[in-house]
Amino acid sequence: MTKLRLAFILLFSVSFSLKGQNLDSLISNAYSAYSDYKYEEAIRLADEAILLAKKEGNESALLIGEFYKALSLQERDPTQSDTELIEKMIIQLEKLGLTLEQARAHNFLANTYARFGDVEKAVKNHQAAMDIYESTGNLTGVSSSHSNLSLLYYDQHDYEEAFYHARKGLEMDLAMGIPDNIQSSYNNLAIIFEHTGPLDSAIYYHKFSLDYAKRAENPYSVGLALSNLGNNYANKGDLKLAEETLLEALRIRDSLGYSRGLAYTHNRLANLYQKNNQLSKAKYHGEKSLENAEKAGEVKVLRMAYERLQEIAEKTGDYRAELAYLKMATSLKDSILNESNTKSITQMMLNYEFEKKQILDSIKNEQEKRERDLVFYERLEVERSRKIIFMISGLFLFVLAIGLFLRYQFIKKSKETLSKEKDRSDKLLLNILPAEVAEELKAKGSSDAKDFDQVTVIFTDFADFTKKSEQLTAKELVKELNTCFKAFDEIISHLGLEKIKTIGDAYMAAGGLNSKAGVKAVAQAAIQMKTFIENRNSDPSISQKIKFDMRCGINTGPVVAGIVGIKKFQYDIWGDTVNVAQRMEANCEINRINISENTYSLLKDDPDFRFTERGMLPVKGKGEMKMWYLDSHTNGNDL
Repeated sequence: MTKLRLAFILLFSVSFSLKGQNLDSLISNAYSAYSDYKYEEAIRLADEAILLAKKEGNESALLIGEFYKALSLQERDPTQSDTELIEKMIIQLEKLGLTLEQARAHNFLANTYARFGDVEKAVKNHQAAMDIYESTGNLTGVSSSHSNLSLLYYDQHDYEEAFYHARKGLEMDLAMGIPDNIQSSYNNLAIIFEHTGPLDSAIYYHKFSLDYAKRAENPYSVGLALSNLGNNYANKGDLKLAEETLLEALRIRDSLGYSRGLAYTHNRLANLYQKNNQLSKAKYHGEKSLENAEKAGEVKVLRMAYERLQEIAEKTGDYRAELAYLKMATSLKDSILNESNTKSITQMMLNYEFEKKQILDSIKNEQEKRERDLVFYERLEVERSRKIIFMISGLFLFVLAIGLFLRYQFIKKSKETLSKEKDRSDKLLLNILPAEVAEELKAKGSSDAKDFDQVTVIFTDFADFTKKSEQLTAKELVKELNTCFKAFDEIISHLGLEKIKTIGDAYMAAGGLNSKAGVKAVAQAAIQMKTFIENRNSDPSISQKIKFDMRCGINTGPVVAGIVGIKKFQYDIWGDTVNVAQRMEANCEINRINISENTYSLLKDDPDFRFTERGMLPVKGKGEMKMWYLDSHTNGNDL
């Protein structure tokens, strides 16, 4: 009896062990399918894991299965993104000690927020994932986080930070020797070189990326590397090699059915055929790009497809299609880098040119019609009797007088309309660009970047903004941000500074880009902003939930300033000075103004200010730096 019982217990233990292994295998396979973009298979495997976990009462496995299913569902249809669900799952994963899945959840959230333009939340989630990977010794995860941050900073045109993270990730991947990861890191480095130059460096690293993709036998990575490499060949002018490479990339991506990748490759082929004046092929690939962009459901990719079709329509002379695609492209909004203001300017300038052409065409048609009428009436004078001629002549003169008068009124009104639209465009242009840059842009259609030896940069953001935003509706949040930023805009304008951009709850401006204002004006602006926030927070008539606390950082030094692109212009500044100003803000207490040693050395003898020395403090990527808190001897509004 004892032996029988022992045999039963052993049989039960083996059965239970096999079930546990089966559950682990299902979960592992579900994540692998998700990583390979096989979302339907990942959902199926996750469902099987969920059923088995419920049957066995395995709480951790149940949560992991539900987590991978949620990721796959949202990746399969990005329009159904639900960040709140993933954030709740992060809390549950942390409670159960599932650190790997917790880090993956942060990465997923970061990519989702980046897709929708919320850069602040994207950076915070990537950093949270990296902290978990570092604490658990997961070097592959740390490297992946560096790669993700590199792409995020690349999208923000912060190429210095992008290079730092790309090289850091590549260094770790080469040390670990994982072909897939090395391929990804080489690709990241290459696409940065595409924008900073030289182009040969981009091609060089894309070739490395392609080589490692083939070693890993990863068709997705091979398709990506070929698509990027083909685009580089096209930019270099080797159009035949570009076509061969892009068509091979298209073949691979089509076999995978990856909509986002297909949208990019079709778009690049459309651009290539447009350059070769093969417009029917260009239109075909442009439409296929749009078709796949719609399936992918990503705003940036959709806008890219509309803009390409607009260019093709312009080249073929299909002005109606051109205007339609323009309207669809400009209706898509991106919350990164002040794009909404830039789109308004671009659309206004294009509308102005289009309406001007329409008005001139109308005037020309009216004139031709009048000339035809004159010939007709002259023939009547020859063919009819004098009496009828007199009658018709009188009538003709009357009609002609009315026509000339109406034509005069029409031309006058048209000129007034053109003048108003031009004034409106000029005002909008000056609203986002310095006057000197705006004039240069209107004169030659582009503006050269300029070096400035001494520019003072100010960064502000609101403390605990994410928590505050969760207590407000979208309408309330936008209204309160607008109230604060409108006040900041008035302060900046009054003191003659240049507003650079807003990103989420962050506000950036600079002094020294023109002859009107320098370091003292920036300090005055910071104090007035701080005073505005403090006065608003002390107002009992304002609800507590819509009051914000502010941090402010200032640094002075050299920058490069200019506009990005030839359409949808954006004025921006770059350089280590900008990065240090942001670090000053990140190291600041709430409702204080933190300044660097460079700025302090220029202000320290000014009797209008007082300072509190903070000593040497650690700064990310810079080591230790000296900092001071800035205050005023007088009321901020009186400066």
